[in-house]
Amino acid sequence: METAHAQPPRWRLAIAAVYLGTVLMSWVVLSGCGTSPAEKTPLTIGVPREPLGALLAVAAGQDFFSDEGLNVTLVGDYPSGKRALAGMLDGEVELTAASEVPVVFRSMERGDFRIVATIGTSDNEPKIVARADRGIRQPTDLAGRHVATQRASAVHYYLHLFMLRHGLSDKVGEISFMNAEQLPAALADGEIDAFSMREPYVGEAQQRLGENAVVFSEPGLYVKTFNVVVREDAVRDQPQAVRAVLRALIRAEDFAREYPQEARRTVCEQLDMDAAAVEAAWSQIQLRVLLGQDLITLMEDEADWAIDNQFVESGQAPNYLEFIEVDPLKEVRPDRVTVVH
Repeated sequence: METAHAQPPRWRLAIAAVYLGTVLMSWVVLSGCGTSPAEKTPLTIGVPREPLGALLAVAAGQDFFSDEGLNVTLVGDYPSGKRALAGMLDGEVELTAASEVPVVFRSMERGDFRIVATIGTSDNEPKIVARADRGIRQPTDLAGRHVATQRASAVHYYLHLFMLRHGLSDKVGEISFMNAEQLPAALADGEIDAFSMREPYVGEAQQRLGENAVVFSEPGLYVKTFNVVVREDAVRDQPQAVRAVLRALIRAEDFAREYPQEARRTVCEQLDMDAAAVEAAWSQIQLRVLLGQDLITLMEDEADWAIDNQFVESGQAPNYLEFIEVDPLKEVRPDRVTVVH
């Protein structure tokens, strides 16, 4: 006689179904999958046209922000980190990236913003571009010349260090300040003899001048950092969004390391940058999400320079530990934080 298999009680099936549904729902929430754009946290990010901001562009282009539960709108029409930082402080965006130099300058005016991570560094990004037909063949030929740069920015600080290195501090004829995007045309038109800048503007000047362009670089002279900056109220009121940004950026870091060609293509598309400019800069930048103690020392040195040269009205630098928010990255990747509070 054939016996029927015993069926589990219905209450056990119901419990199993509820358990399975809970597990699946938890996975969906944690991964950010399955949520519509309306359900994701909206966030506006200002991205400068600068290779050191590559991780922001990659995270957006590869949908890593979306995967982390964010509905990100990129604002990519900032020619420099300095201008992107100003846009954030003016309320145009909620989060951006900039080198540490504009952060130092704005810290003399206000204290309502925080660095939550460094996402790129380079010890050979800024360059000096000069006109050969003005008799400039080596750095010392800049004596008596008209040199321009963008004020209160990394390339401004680099120009200072470059002049010190070559004994030009009191020998350059004139230093003037222009917006980053104005410099290549000013050099090509002969309005200035040289400028201090980085890609994509170095490459643009070389294209305009051809063989008449002379480029000076000083690897190791200055280690520039590129940092994620948010308003203080965002750190306080939207901590989960800040952590989501950092998780997406770490994923972008991994992607850029494993698929550099695709990452460069994404940067070109997201930031409307020339492929040659991105290619030229790529081997000279390090894309890594971290918070290091050396950032504090660097900012302190730059604050002394700004005060000593009366570029700022303040006569005293703030405590830069107060401008570094370590908790978000510590919660995401504690091994990436070496800042000592």
